[in-house]
Amino acid sequence: MLNKRDILWQIYSAKAFYFLGGFGFTSWASLIPFLKRKLQIPDDHLGFLLLAVGLGALIMMMLAGSIAGRLGCRRSLTAAGLSIAVVLNVLCYVPAYTAALLVAVLLGSSLGLLDVVVNINGIFIERKVRKRLMSGMQAMWSLGNFAGAAFFALLLQFRLPWQGVALAGAVLIAACVFFFSPHLHSERNESRGGSHFVRPKGTIVFIGLICTISFLVEGSINDWSGVFMTTEKGIDISQSGLGLTLFTASAFLSRLTGDSLTMHIGPRRLLAFSLPIAFVGFLGILLIGGGSLLFVSYVLIGIGCANTVPVFYSLLGTQKEMPIADAVAAVSTIGYVGILLAPAVLGFIGRAFSLTISFTLVTVLLIIMTVMAMRLLGKFEV
Repeated sequence: MLNKRDILWQIYSAKAFYFLGGFGFTSWASLIPFLKRKLQIPDDHLGFLLLAVGLGALIMMMLAGSIAGRLGCRRSLTAAGLSIAVVLNVLCYVPAYTAALLVAVLLGSSLGLLDVVVNINGIFIERKVRKRLMSGMQAMWSLGNFAGAAFFALLLQFRLPWQGVALAGAVLIAACVFFFSPHLHSERNESRGGSHFVRPKGTIVFIGLICTISFLVEGSINDWSGVFMTTEKGIDISQSGLGLTLFTASAFLSRLTGDSLTMHIGPRRLLAFSLPIAFVGFLGILLIGGGSLLFVSYVLIGIGCANTVPVFYSLLGTQKEMPIADAVAAVSTIGYVGILLAPAVLGFIGRAFSLTISFTLVTVLLIIMTVMAMRLLGKFEV
């Protein structure tokens, strides 16, 4: 029987691994320009390198539920975290583009495994303490994204070699893994997947679709807001990143309060209130020509979208149609396909018509997601 101190350490450790996931992903993003220069990678070939990371993540996500079922969350997350630390450093010294592609697949696999298993671990902790924790845990992923970018930017200011900065980041990741992993959820979780991906069914498909749209909505801001602001709204390029900064900051702060709000008013009421706020924000970026209200719109989108994915990942812990490990793997895989395809699809529409049309489509998808979310949460009566 775990005492209160042990449970608190499990919660802290779960949050630490969410942080490491965000930190690891941003560390990879920070290395891209240096790899491009070192290996003299053309722009079109760089796209294949990015795709290799995505492909590795997607394949591993399909298998992560089975891996967590066999090894347990503690061993799976320990292996994923240490692998990220090692592979980030190997990337710094690959001698050729072909080798970089292979190592990129390994990095994507490690990130994909951590991405799925950290949510499985979080759901089991929620069930153990019978308390909403998912929004706060996923907020730590956002904090890790910010910290990774700040870490690399700060150390590079001291004119340290980029390989040395990567090594420092890897040491930090490994130290956190060794410190926090002993406190992770250690039981092996049930899974019927064997060594194969379990096809989702019923409610899991709808949760996957809702999360996919939510990832797409967030991805549209992450990938295209800067270009949209400069080309469609005439914002000076020096301010092009302000919208994204406000969006990420407001989403992070909203997730910090999301668990408390969910427990007080329920997830259905929370999303019934927050998703229309996101809709108003998208109307703002579509209809407002410029000025401070345009930037306020990004704050509204961040507030409105922040807690959708945490709510539905928590819901996976209450459904009975699939084992939790398989359900999380299935939803993560479906959602990640959306993440991979969304930038290209929105970009194609933007080139064929305009980015305003792309963001109009995202707004329509947000409405569809809201209807789906309300109906599904009503079915669960939560």
